[in-house]
Amino acid sequence: MSTPLALTLSAALWSIPAALLLGVLGLALGRATGRLVHLFGPAHPHTEAVPMAPTRSEGPPNQDGAMPEPVAGEGTLEDDRPPPPRCPHCHTELRFVRGLPAVAVRGFHRDGRCPECAHGVAPYVPVTIVTMLLFALVGAVLPFHLQQWALFGSLAVLWFVALGTLLSAIDLRVMRLPDAVVAPAYPVAGLLLTAAVLLPPSGPDLNRGARALVGMVLITVLYWILWRVHPRGLGFGDVKFSGLTGLYTGWAAGPVGALAGAFWAFAAFSVVGLLLLLLRRVTRSDPLPLGPFMVAATLATLLAGRPLLP
Repeated sequence: MSTPLALTLSAALWSIPAALLLGVLGLALGRATGRLVHLFGPAHPHTEAVPMAPTRSEGPPNQDGAMPEPVAGEGTLEDDRPPPPRCPHCHTELRFVRGLPAVAVRGFHRDGRCPECAHGVAPYVPVTIVTMLLFALVGAVLPFHLQQWALFGSLAVLWFVALGTLLSAIDLRVMRLPDAVVAPAYPVAGLLLTAAVLLPPSGPDLNRGARALVGMVLITVLYWILWRVHPRGLGFGDVKFSGLTGLYTGWAAGPVGALAGAFWAFAAFSVVGLLLLLLRRVTRSDPLPLGPFMVAATLATLLAGRPLLP
């Protein structure tokens, strides 16, 4: 008859090959997702200093003394919508596969070659390295969570790690969480977590599925209220992404764990922001990305498997 000590020793032995195997998988996947980082520009490109071409607006003023409006197409700025994924070389829009955060060009994940200009998009090295390390970390703890996660739960965790690393890199570079990546994350995560809840050996566990849904609704409403109260301090992309973090933390640790995860995300965000202010690396008016802290708090809750409470 197996004892808890024997099970612990067995899990520890399996954690090493699992970490190596998932680390190799994370390296390959990180190279593919790392190419997507360069495709997304800032949410408001018109805020950058763009030299205006000479237009008729530089002519004499109107009779009322006001300068005439610039003619459309002659030095006018783009609208306020975030730009779609584009090639960083020729700025051609690259369409994504429907329902997946992947470019709908055959072979793009291997060489990143643009179909228009034929230039290659290199992988973003930090995404490749961090994805590899986090996959290895999940592999190291996977044997200890095998009864709770099972197959589909493990795949759901890896899915969040891959997309969370990608979104964090984009948010750090251009201060946005693009819909092209956030939107496909929901159906895939929903299907994997549903299978983890309903299918053996971890299921059926309808109570756990209900906790996941409550966590998603709870965190989404919380972020939406914060956005409504102070829209300049929180981006709507964070609100869209918050439901996914609530779904995962609710599945792993219940509604209390979801609230605790949101608390630690804002707490870490505030501490880092304060340190950067003290070091004079940023000013009070400079925006800071919240997405990486949301990802980190969610991943910590998943690995702990319980609410992150004192």
